[in-house]
Amino acid sequence: MKDYNFFKDFRSNIISQYEDCNAYKLLCSSQFYDPSKDLNMEVDMERVPFVETTLFKKSANMYTTLLRTEPKNLEKWTVSSSTSGDPSIVGRSKKDMLQIKEFIELEKERLDTSSEYNCVFYPEPEVMRKYKSIQILDRPTESYIGNILSIFPYSENTNYLLHPSEGEFSVDMEYFIKFLNEHNHKDDHVSLRGSTPLLYNATQQLKERMKPFKLGESAIVHTGGGGFDGKKGTINIGTKIERWRFVEEVSSFFGIPEENFIDTYSFTENTFPITGHYSKEQKDYLFHIPRWGKVIIRDIKTLKPLHKQGDRGLIQTLNAYGTSSFAGASIMVDDMAEIVSETRCPECNAEVMTIKIIGRVKGSEAKGCGATLDIKEGVKA
Repeated sequence: MKDYNFFKDFRSNIISQYEDCNAYKLLCSSQFYDPSKDLNMEVDMERVPFVETTLFKKSANMYTTLLRTEPKNLEKWTVSSSTSGDPSIVGRSKKDMLQIKEFIELEKERLDTSSEYNCVFYPEPEVMRKYKSIQILDRPTESYIGNILSIFPYSENTNYLLHPSEGEFSVDMEYFIKFLNEHNHKDDHVSLRGSTPLLYNATQQLKERMKPFKLGESAIVHTGGGGFDGKKGTINIGTKIERWRFVEEVSSFFGIPEENFIDTYSFTENTFPITGHYSKEQKDYLFHIPRWGKVIIRDIKTLKPLHKQGDRGLIQTLNAYGTSSFAGASIMVDDMAEIVSETRCPECNAEVMTIKIIGRVKGSEAKGCGATLDIKEGVKA
């Protein structure tokens, strides 16, 4: 992707999607839209019709209709989390999965993939991928986050803290404590990664019976999969986790600088991960939109594009890459974001659109990519 042109590539992708997917062509026709005629300049991208993530839901029964290829050409169906039993189902080819891998490789410096020691609040990738897997049209369903875990270039010294236990999962607190003691006051290059509420819950439990740790300046905390609403599968810590509170409490107890906290946002129907770094000044994560993707924030009532700093609205993602098998070039999700800047991160000065993730629209299903797991209320210790 050294010599890519996002607009040119997006235009090509959306025109191909229009031609490949009858459902998307019907959607465009209902809005009197033809991308080959109406998408000529970058500003025209704001008029591109979007597919709502609700159409990929199992209950909508449209996930095969939203394919751009025959089911036999898929490698798998990637499945989202769902606390209500109504997940999103997205058919992906091997080519599309490799594109996600390339995006993660391009972000490896920001994701600090060079950490020597990783402690991950998820099951092992293969276990996560195949959790509750079924066959649909001779292709397996696999957890989306499980596939991300498989793609992520963890070091050899990586331990996954969630272990199967009678059809559920439990957090191996005994190993986590051992890990913390081994690296305490050593300033090793370590990472705590994975589920936000599970890491937060573990922190609260340890605070009740142990003294704080000092993992040091080289340690990082990398969360992903949502869960700041405090819910994750069957576990519910009973309250929303404020991002600033999560960072301050985890930072204080484990002795990790607040500036070493990052969070990754995406959803099953999207292709490019969006990673944010924590801002002590703004007490929130500032998410950078990578150059190989585009985000439009739309007014929640009128759906008109928003552009001003502080504007809040629904998130629409535009994908030029990695959607050759499904209608994912233009997707609207029921999450809200706030525009920090359309051109530059005010904290690190990166020349990218920068947003804050506000959360799910009120009344929507509370979910996060980690919510596909049944977690025991207790923990293994």
